[in-house]
Amino acid sequence: MEENNNTTEVVNDTSAPEKADSVSKKKSGFLPGFIIGMLTMLLLCAVIIVILCLNRIVFLSAGRGLVDSEVTSKAETIKAYLDQYSLYDINDDDLRKGMLNGLLKGTGDKYAYYYDPQEMRDLVRDYDGTFYGIGAFIQSDSDGNSFISGTYENSPAEKAGLIAGDIIISVDGKSTKGYDRYEVAQMIHGELGTTVVLTILRGDEELEFTIKRDKLKKIDVSYEMLTDKIGYIYIKDFDDVTVDQFAEALATLKGQGMEDMVLDLRGNTGGLLRVTIDVAEQIMCKGKIVSIENAGGKVKDYECDGSREFKGRIVILTDGYTASASEILTGALRDNGMAITMGTRTYGKGLVQNFYYMSDGSGIKFTTNQYYTPSGAAINEVGIEPDIEVVLDYEAYLEDKTDNQLDAAIEYLEKQ
Repeated sequence: MEENNNTTEVVNDTSAPEKADSVSKKKSGFLPGFIIGMLTMLLLCAVIIVILCLNRIVFLSAGRGLVDSEVTSKAETIKAYLDQYSLYDINDDDLRKGMLNGLLKGTGDKYAYYYDPQEMRDLVRDYDGTFYGIGAFIQSDSDGNSFISGTYENSPAEKAGLIAGDIIISVDGKSTKGYDRYEVAQMIHGELGTTVVLTILRGDEELEFTIKRDKLKKIDVSYEMLTDKIGYIYIKDFDDVTVDQFAEALATLKGQGMEDMVLDLRGNTGGLLRVTIDVAEQIMCKGKIVSIENAGGKVKDYECDGSREFKGRIVILTDGYTASASEILTGALRDNGMAITMGTRTYGKGLVQNFYYMSDGSGIKFTTNQYYTPSGAAINEVGIEPDIEVVLDYEAYLEDKTDNQLDAAIEYLEKQ
């Protein structure tokens, strides 16, 4: 806003006055002139103040912040109603967190979320790979349900009897409805040696499990030789520990004679983009891995340097829970002609979220980019259709761990 400075110009009369009459006239005309001058100055100041106030009002209404007096008043009124009439106990910290989450949800971004300082610390530790929990993999479906997608070998979750497909109804009596998989995982995490109670829906049966937490190091990659020439690598998540674990798996299986590979990405809901790029570079020859487009429309291509390459054939196993980072790897290998996909259509999460820290250690997550496979396909809410569709026989898998999708992959590689 530009401010105008008004100046008063003084004009000096140089003519010779008549002595007596001149003095008398000056005295008689001074008071009325002074009053008129003061009134004029006051009027001028009032006009300037009004103009400035009007400009201020227009400025504030044009660029008004989110939390103005109206919003503050409504929030306090809602709080008063809740305190007086709500059936539930009201916690001010929970209400504030809910308000901040509501701000992010107001964008329509279903992946946007606010994390308090403790949640941010837990989230970083989770990506780092060390945590205190039960050793269960948590996923969320499109209906907002969180469920067990698998368990660590010899983990408290496995020993307690949790299995893939178990829907988590509540944790320590608190409903999980409306919480994403990260929030549910944080609810399950806790101090070493303490217990957590999970209420599970398995089919039509509701079950309750009391499980003791233990210190766990995430094992994101498991592997074995399926035949003399076919190796198997299962990637559960793309965390910081995944890069070295995948490199170890690849080197070990090559040393054991692996010529072809089954890469299992079923149930892998994603993780860190940089980790996915690192894993792709351990397998791929020269070629594009993925294209990332930001909110401004600028596209960045991630290319493989061609220095590392797996020369054998690859079958990638996918299902409806293969999402995000695992879809990036699937698209990279398939579009570059290095793999065929088998199983069922992937989830279809073609978006990338970023985390941003706040000054108090809290943080926010929201969608900042979308990505395209090397062929230019945008897969968000579409997914990747398998080259060969094989539907899992879930009953056989539950009964005796028979995996007809894995069997089909082995059969395909042996026949080629």
